[in-house]
Amino acid sequence: MNILVCGLGLIGASLAKTLKKNTNHHIMGWNRTDSVAKRALADGVIDETGELEAMMPKADVTIVNFYPEAIAPFIKEHKDLFKKNSIVTDSCGIKTKICRELEKENFDFYFVGAHPMAGREVSGYDNSLDDLFDNASFICTPCDGIPRYISDALVGLAQEMGFARTVVTTPEHHDEMIAFTSQIAHVLACSYVLSPLAPYHAGYSAGSYRDVSRVARINADMWTELFIDNKEPLVREIDDLVSNLMKFKYCIVNEDANELCELMKKGNKIKEEIG
Repeated sequence: MNILVCGLGLIGASLAKTLKKNTNHHIMGWNRTDSVAKRALADGVIDETGELEAMMPKADVTIVNFYPEAIAPFIKEHKDLFKKNSIVTDSCGIKTKICRELEKENFDFYFVGAHPMAGREVSGYDNSLDDLFDNASFICTPCDGIPRYISDALVGLAQEMGFARTVVTTPEHHDEMIAFTSQIAHVLACSYVLSPLAPYHAGYSAGSYRDVSRVARINADMWTELFIDNKEPLVREIDDLVSNLMKFKYCIVNEDANELCELMKKGNKIKEEIG
């Protein structure tokens, strides 16, 4: 099978490396900065590069790896180049806006939203890994009207690549869950290190500081788009977090040791139950 990977940054190049490592498919690659694609070819990350006009028409699967706001325009701009009845997918961390926009189009290929659940605090081709998706989940969010066998084919490719778990869900449920499992954690980490005490942490910090602050190392341009494109679920999570923080603040201010202890016991119990 011919697979075209568009965008060879951290995620795109890691997907290409994983495909090369774990499958026997022919991997084509394209990047807006052509020197990156040529380097990927020289490194053996991809088997072929060139112009989109030459590669898209023969790709059975095309994976688009751009910032959120660039994905739908790119697919619509090149809609006449994609191979008929092929699968076009993406790797973006939000799904509703992209999927609902593209399902309005009358394509002769199948767009299936996807989210390979992995990342790093660094970006770019140089930081891509062939094991980034080891033990990771692959979430598939087919648009309305996509035949089951098409989404099954994409899930099958993810399993072939070595993803530990595959999930098929709606774009809306994906975004609701990602607001909790990923986005609110980045909001919290950035808020945490905005403390005026943060620059003086050395000598006073250990595991707790590292754990909470880790994902404050963030690609601000990309995450700005992700946050705004998923604003309703994310704002709900922020509201819940602020409400819970205020409960802690109230107990501490009023020296309500019993209620403070109960809050922490409740949190500990939930964490033990859900992992």
